[in-house]
Amino acid sequence: MMEISPPFCSMILLVILLFLSLFSFSNIHAHRCSERFLSEAKHRNLLNITFSKRYKEGNGVEVAMYLHEKSRRLDIMMGAKLEEETGWLAWGLNPGPEARMVGTQALIGIKSKNGELLKDTYNITSYTKKGCQLLPSPIDLNISNFNFLYISTLEYHVIQATVILPMKYDVSRLNQVWQVGINVAVGKEPKMHPKGLMNYDSTETINLRTGKGRGNRVHKSSQVRQVHGILNIIGWGTLLPIGVIIARNFREFPLPWLAWKKYHISCQILGYLVGSTGWAVGIWLGKASKYYSFPKHGTFGIFIFTFATIQMLFFKFKPGDRDEFRMYRNMFHHVVGYSLLVVSCINILKGIKIMHLDNTYWLPAYFGIVGCLAFIFLVFEIVSWFKFLSDKFGLWILCAKYIQNEEANNTKKASREDGKVQHSDTITDTDTRK
Repeated sequence: MMEISPPFCSMILLVILLFLSLFSFSNIHAHRCSERFLSEAKHRNLLNITFSKRYKEGNGVEVAMYLHEKSRRLDIMMGAKLEEETGWLAWGLNPGPEARMVGTQALIGIKSKNGELLKDTYNITSYTKKGCQLLPSPIDLNISNFNFLYISTLEYHVIQATVILPMKYDVSRLNQVWQVGINVAVGKEPKMHPKGLMNYDSTETINLRTGKGRGNRVHKSSQVRQVHGILNIIGWGTLLPIGVIIARNFREFPLPWLAWKKYHISCQILGYLVGSTGWAVGIWLGKASKYYSFPKHGTFGIFIFTFATIQMLFFKFKPGDRDEFRMYRNMFHHVVGYSLLVVSCINILKGIKIMHLDNTYWLPAYFGIVGCLAFIFLVFEIVSWFKFLSDKFGLWILCAKYIQNEEANNTKKASREDGKVQHSDTITDTDTRK
């Protein structure tokens, strides 16, 4: 293996630090409720709110609760924007060991096409997850004051209810589940919600005595997802393309550089190590996420890691200069290398979309990286092809002759203007005799 130079390592470390500063690791799952929502909740008899949050990455839902601990009465108000013509809003509690959809005792409000607002109780079972109809059913919660309404000042559809908590519901670790559906509902049958992380993340375990919430394993991995994304963007999406640019444009022309191979290999090795670390983190996330998966994203990731590993092995095991297989090895190396760049770009964009970060600074930042690399690559390609065509068709010689002729003509013209007689301008004896 080629030894990586300290200055190059410093440069790569600086790039990584810039990425880490750009993509901060703040806890983005829960935020404070908006003032308008809190004011509306207090106006609707949730005077001493013990728990209130806005789940920005969980469909933008806002929840406020007031617990009367002696009577185990829980007043709840939950709201979100239903921007489509139809849709539904759901909130519920799960008495099981963790916050998840299956087993939830839910209150669902439905916005129908004709503008009618419907509401009912639903018991979410494993059959619902398999795609069976979700129809109204009794639940084991004592529900009163259940309303589903539209509040114009908030532009929210809101579920309001009072729940009497059975003893099996622990107020110090209450599993709440919420959801926003955008699909058309048939009567009181809500259709399947979108299959994105913001939908799968719509659960949390809360302590109503302290107002503190703690996510399940999905929420704990939210920062790990960001690490996974950043490592892949740095490794597969930045360092590998830089290594390709070095190998293609600094080997012979347009800019010959004796140390090109050293830096090409260094860049590829660092990109492989960083990208493989991100891939390993992604594998862990896939194993930890037992309730959902993203098979296409995972398949692309396995493809990238596998062929990147083959590319790395070529550095160690490659035919000699006179080996008849060297030409085929080089062709395979180049085709796989360029294919990896394309697949990596597609998979990174897929990952950003899965994390629902395409409306944040992640997407512009990554497009900025790709745009800069593409611009550099395009400039070098134009210069390379111009030089190649010039060398092949002798354009440099033609240009040199043209420049020499122009200089000679300019010299002759300047001499005439100075009044000097040129040799070609003198009258010879032969001309006189004529």
